[in-house]
Amino acid sequence: MIFRLLLRGGALGAKFLLVLAITHYLGYEALGLYGVVVAASLIASKFYSVGFSSEINRLISVGGSSRRVVDKVLLLYLAVGLLLSVLTVLIYSLFQSVEATATLILCVTLVLLTEHLSFEINSFVFSAQKATAGALLFFIKTGLWAVLAVGGMVLGWVAGIASVLWLWVAANVLVIIAGYLIVVNVHKGREAAPLDTATVWKAGLPFYLGTGLIALSQYAERFLIIDLEPYASLGKYVYAWSAANTLQALSYAVVAVVGIPVLAKRFQTDQQTFTVRQLFVNKWVMRSLAVSAVVAVAIYVFFNVLLDYVAASVPRPDNALLAVLIFSFALRAIGDIVWGGLIASKNSRVSLASAALCLLISVPVSYVLIKHYSIYGAAWGNVFAIVVQLSVIAVLTRVSGAKKAALSWA
Repeated sequence: MIFRLLLRGGALGAKFLLVLAITHYLGYEALGLYGVVVAASLIASKFYSVGFSSEINRLISVGGSSRRVVDKVLLLYLAVGLLLSVLTVLIYSLFQSVEATATLILCVTLVLLTEHLSFEINSFVFSAQKATAGALLFFIKTGLWAVLAVGGMVLGWVAGIASVLWLWVAANVLVIIAGYLIVVNVHKGREAAPLDTATVWKAGLPFYLGTGLIALSQYAERFLIIDLEPYASLGKYVYAWSAANTLQALSYAVVAVVGIPVLAKRFQTDQQTFTVRQLFVNKWVMRSLAVSAVVAVAIYVFFNVLLDYVAASVPRPDNALLAVLIFSFALRAIGDIVWGGLIASKNSRVSLASAALCLLISVPVSYVLIKHYSIYGAAWGNVFAIVVQLSVIAVLTRVSGAKKAALSWA
C-alpha cells in the first residue's frame, strides 16, 4: 500500500508540475487547451468501452474471464475507439474556432484513442489483483511522461502543447503493450469460461451508460465555462482543479483499486445486494476519508506555507475556489467506492437511474451557477453534482431494498 501511495503521489506531483510548467512556459491559453483534452480523454475513456468495461473487470476479479473473451473485447475497443476519436475531434472542431495544425489534430485524436485503451488494460491488471504492477503502469501513463514534458520545457526542448501531448501518446502505447502481456500471463492455465461477448455486453451495458453520464456531469463544467468565459478563465479553473483532484486520484489508487475487487468477491460468495449501510459505511469509505483528510492538509500546507517559505515564484490557486473543489473531490472519492459497490453487486438499475438523474439535475444548475458566479459557480456545481449522485443512490438503494424485503414477506 505504501509503495502504491508513493507511486500515485509521485504521478500526481508530476502532473501538477506539468500544469505549473505549462502555465509558466506556454501560458493559461495553452493550459486551457490542455484542460479540454484532459476532459475529453477522460470522458472518452468512459464512453469508448461501449458497455464491456465494468463486467469484464468484475469477471477478471472473480476468475470468471477467459483470454479469448478479453482479446475480443480489446479488438472491439480498438475499432470503436478509433472511429469515435476521429468523430469527437471533427465534431469539436465544428463548434470551436481553435487554430490547430493537422499534426496537433492527429495528436489529440491519438490521445483519445490510446488513453482509452491504456486505461482499460490498466484496469484489467488491477482487477486481476496485480496491484503493484497496475500501480507501476499507472505511474507511467500519468506521471513519467509528465516528468519528461516538464524537463523538456525547462531545457527548451518542448516549445508547444503538441509536443506535450505526443509524450502522453507514447506513454499510453507503452502501458498498452506491457499491460496486455500481464493480462495474457494471468489467463495462462485458466479454464476457458463458457462465456461470450454478448453476455458480457448485456451485463455491463447499464454500468457503461451510468459511468458515461457521470463523466458528462463531472466534466460538462469545462465546456460550459468555454461557452461563457475565455480560455484563460478555464485555465485558472483547471489549475485549481488539478490540485484538488489529488484527493480523489490518491484515494482511488490506494483504496478503491483494492477495495472494489474485494467487494466483488464478497458478492460472489453471498449473492446479496448491498444495503445503504454496506455501500456507504464500510472500511473502504473510512480509509478514503482518511486519505482525503491527509491530502487536503498537504495541499493547504504546500500552497500557503511551503511555497511562501521557499519564496517560490509559483502561481497560487484561489483559496476559496480550491477549498470548494477539495470538498467536492473528497465526496467523489467516496463516490468511487459506492459506485464500485454497485458494480460489484450488479445493481444496474440503481447505477443507471442515479447517473441519469445526476446529469439531468446538475448540468442546468451548473450552467446557472457559472453564468452568475464564473469559475466559482463551476466549483459549486461540481459539489452539487456529486451530492445529487450520492443522495439518489442512497434513496434508490433503500427503496429497492424495502421492496425486496416486502416481497420476501409476502
